[in-house]
Amino acid sequence: MAAPILVIVAHPDLAGASRVHKRWVEELARHADEFEVRDLYALYPGGTLDEVAVATERAALEEHGTVVFQFPVYWYSAPALLRTWTDEVYGFGWAYGGETAAPGEPGRALAGKHFAVAMSAGDIEANYCAEGTVGFTPSEVIVPFRATANYVGATCEPEPFALFGTENGLTDEELERSAAAYVSWLRGLPRG
Repeated sequence: MAAPILVIVAHPDLAGASRVHKRWVEELARHADEFEVRDLYALYPGGTLDEVAVATERAALEEHGTVVFQFPVYWYSAPALLRTWTDEVYGFGWAYGGETAAPGEPGRALAGKHFAVAMSAGDIEANYCAEGTVGFTPSEVIVPFRATANYVGATCEPEPFALFGTENGLTDEELERSAAAYVSWLRGLPRG
């Protein structure tokens, strides 16, 4: 059996104010044989990663072929800890810097992995287009994740899994449908 999909969750208040991501994580927990969840804000409440934390995160990435970054969109980006995590974990000589190395060798540890993004947005979907108030599509919003994947020799889903309108009266039924759709989407991802 293939390794579970690694889901890196970055929500500053997953146990409290989060309705969407909390529900998604609950759904993933029902399928623990398929998905391994790492809640960054629970693991690193101080917002920093020391050498041991970096080694732990790298080991988790090395064990999984498919990695999903799950977060609420904050000003068209990810929450701060996910950026800190990336800066610390994707170090020179581990994630990049060995352009001639084969996958798995120093400097290319992420080569051949498959990345994807699952995001929620408070704004409505109609605004995520060239003519909308955001002016960009969800695929364009996640370009930094796609570019990073390219740089480290991984691939990334061009379209994120997205739930819109989370601050505009999202019903319980819509939330439940999104949790089921999320699991279905995850199951359809290529295994890196």
